[in-house]
Amino acid sequence: MVGLLGELRFRVADSRILTFRNFKREIASTWNSLDRIGLKPIVEYGGANLQTASFEIVLDASLGVRPSKLLKTLEQMAEAAQAYELVIGKKMIGKNKWVITKCSQAYDYILRGGEIYRATVSLTLQEYV
Repeated sequence: MVGLLGELRFRVADSRILTFRNFKREIASTWNSLDRIGLKPIVEYGGANLQTASFEIVLDASLGVRPSKLLKTLEQMAEAAQAYELVIGKKMIGKNKWVITKCSQAYDYILRGGEIYRATVSLTLQEYV
């Protein structure tokens, strides 16, 4: 297993390859500055921001996946108002679960009859606290 997002399992096997690419995670905090007359401002820690993550998934029928089925699954996950664990390898990413804030789908190759042969999905996640 390469990882998972909720029940969606990323894996490499002889009959099926489902992985992600361009994984990016953003960790930030807020710093406030307080102005002082005749002096430099004082900087004060405001707190941690919610973490974000983004990555792409290529759904390719030649790799043993069913793009149409997985597109529907990802659409349902994005609209489910549910938080999911994000795991890479055996390590959970972050301390909390994640929500899908954006699911962008691009249909790369469509076969005769409208069957999707290859699609690329871009997911944006936000930490759920």
